[in-house]
Amino acid sequence: MGLAGAAQLIRIERRVQTVRKGKVIKETFEVAYLVTSFWVDEATPDQLLAWARVHWSIENGQHFRRDRTQDEDRCTVRDTTTARNLSLFRSLAIFLYEEQRSIKRAKKSLPDYERKNLRAPGSLIRRFMAEET
Repeated sequence: MGLAGAAQLIRIERRVQTVRKGKVIKETFEVAYLVTSFWVDEATPDQLLAWARVHWSIENGQHFRRDRTQDEDRCTVRDTTTARNLSLFRSLAIFLYEEQRSIKRAKKSLPDYERKNLRAPGSLIRRFMAEET
């Protein structure tokens, strides 16, 4: 019984901010526990924290957006090719949103950016139109 192969148990206290339209609307404090097979002499606390941060940067950067903003988990498409294509379009939307954040009138949230392009797709379409030279 127990956790076979577990070498360390790590407790991380973190502050979580919920952001809407670029503003923090809620802040909570959480405690997370992590289990690793690395022994104390194999991984320092700083290394373990860095690995946890990398994990959460991926989770927050892609998976959370896909699950919450784009509602990917509720997608009922079962055809493999179609599901992959939808995933590519979701990734493209996230990429284009991140790219536009550096401009002056950028949308501050992915949902706002997606709504803007849904209502007025012309500027987005023009970006992909190749000009003949």
